[in-house]
Amino acid sequence: MSLEQLRDIVIVVYGVVGILLIAVLIMVAVGLLLSVRALTKVVKDLVNDPIRPILGEVQATAHEIRGTTEFIADSAVHPIIRVMAAGKGIKRGLAVLTGLRPDGKRD
Repeated sequence: MSLEQLRDIVIVVYGVVGILLIAVLIMVAVGLLLSVRALTKVVKDLVNDPIRPILGEVQATAHEIRGTTEFIADSAVHPIIRVMAAGKGIKRGLAVLTGLRPDGKRD
């Protein structure tokens, strides 16, 4: 066997091995891609399952808190503000009528 023939055989063997290696790498990459997609779907399902009920509970709690704050504002805070405003108005009106400033000094 001559050196040229050996060179040609090595080139052909190298080409065949390279093609086989590329084919195996493509199969491994496709398998890895499919595995990653399946894993991400499983992880999303695992994360979303406990979160959905909790999210519903949080929304219900937020609605309850909103209702409670509106009730407290309507039944306690607004009347107090009205009484305080009326008191300040009466005090200011008396101060204007008597000529006294609110701090008790005359104008």
